[in-house]
Amino acid sequence: MNLVIVGAGRVGGNIAKQLSAEQQNIIVVDNNPTVVQALVNGLDVLGIVGNGSSADILKQAGVPAADIVLATMCNDESNIFCSLISKALGAKKTIARVREPIYVSQSDFLSDTLGIDVLVNPELETAEEIARCLRYPWAEHVETINTFMDIVGVRIELGSPLAGVKLAYLSKEMKLNVLACAIDRGGDVVIPGGDTAFEVGDVAFFTGLRQSLAALMRKLGIDTHLRSVLIIGGGRISEYLAGALIETGMRVKIIEQNRERCEYLSEKFPRASIVCGDGCSKEVLVEEGIGVADCVASLTGSDEANILLSLFAKSQKVGKIVTKINGDTFNDFEGALDLGTIVSPRTVLSEGLIRFTRSMQAPETSGIRALYKIANDRAEALAFSINEKSEVADKKIRDLKIKKGVLIASLIRGKECIFPDGDTVLRVGDEVLVVSAKYKFKQLKDILA
Repeated sequence: MNLVIVGAGRVGGNIAKQLSAEQQNIIVVDNNPTVVQALVNGLDVLGIVGNGSSADILKQAGVPAADIVLATMCNDESNIFCSLISKALGAKKTIARVREPIYVSQSDFLSDTLGIDVLVNPELETAEEIARCLRYPWAEHVETINTFMDIVGVRIELGSPLAGVKLAYLSKEMKLNVLACAIDRGGDVVIPGGDTAFEVGDVAFFTGLRQSLAALMRKLGIDTHLRSVLIIGGGRISEYLAGALIETGMRVKIIEQNRERCEYLSEKFPRASIVCGDGCSKEVLVEEGIGVADCVASLTGSDEANILLSLFAKSQKVGKIVTKINGDTFNDFEGALDLGTIVSPRTVLSEGLIRFTRSMQAPETSGIRALYKIANDRAEALAFSINEKSEVADKKIRDLKIKKGVLIASLIRGKECIFPDGDTVLRVGDEVLVVSAKYKFKQLKDILA
């Protein structure tokens, strides 16, 4: 797989780091020679110093023979232009990072007419990540499989009804249609079986229909419903997030200091409460009801301010806290500070681009529909669609020689979610969710020994 990454900043560099470990042929392009040299010295990649919007530089980087070109420069127009040139030079697939809402709203046009395969917006991706987390406020990690099914990571606390309980108990005794597909146990990932028991400190990853996952939490005595959210900071992430939350019926209040921005948000969201004030002021926060909000999202442009705001929200006994941290300075302190759900736009964007890249590099006959990272990237869940030529079609699971450490977690047949057993027959058209911590699959047949 020949991959060209144009723009070797934190996002591009992180993508190069992760994909180079998968033995891809990677060339990075950036106009900063120091950045390029650092990546070449530290990773198994080649580097080109130059303007990523130059056809000559892109030719030098091997774009005409590239399977995928990722444009991750700081400027939207440069990324779009780079993608257009790359397509004209012969690149098979192009992915462009864009931030301006005007380009996001024209994504279909840019794709269908100009041939840019994927446009990724970091603010929109981050807002969607936060919205997923707020759907399950008790979860440490959420992945959306489709419109009715998710994967959620839940920490097993001291005193939890699940502590010491075997997985088989979930369906036999608790009558819950959910499955634990992976367990993060002290940094090791366990692909569990029916006799595996939960331990205190585990982060268990459950998959199932959304109503089934909510039923699991009710059985555990966990309140699953948020009614109000206070968003501090009125930037683009807040704008996208507010739109998503208002659609669900949640009460949304945004505190923003810039009056012009407040007027814009008030016009766009007449059902939201927009407060023009200093979100870093204790008096303002108390006056606007931080202590009675179900959730506080600290989304200002300053990492330091967001950390302090979340710590204050914690002191006010806010049940759910979301903290945006964009830089790397506080990575070593995040766990000690207990900042609730931490979101990083750079990390969200990098993971999204890697997911797109991994799915796009798979053969068209592979059946891969989506890839999800869980357990701090130590395990993967892949969704495959079974076609007529698949080696597993029309076979019982017990008759398949599946590799050790691989779990067929679920299958979707129409809108039915099935947790299979050995007698389950895999049919053409089924979408199968496979989980593994050992292997990186390119196609469904790779799960076979």
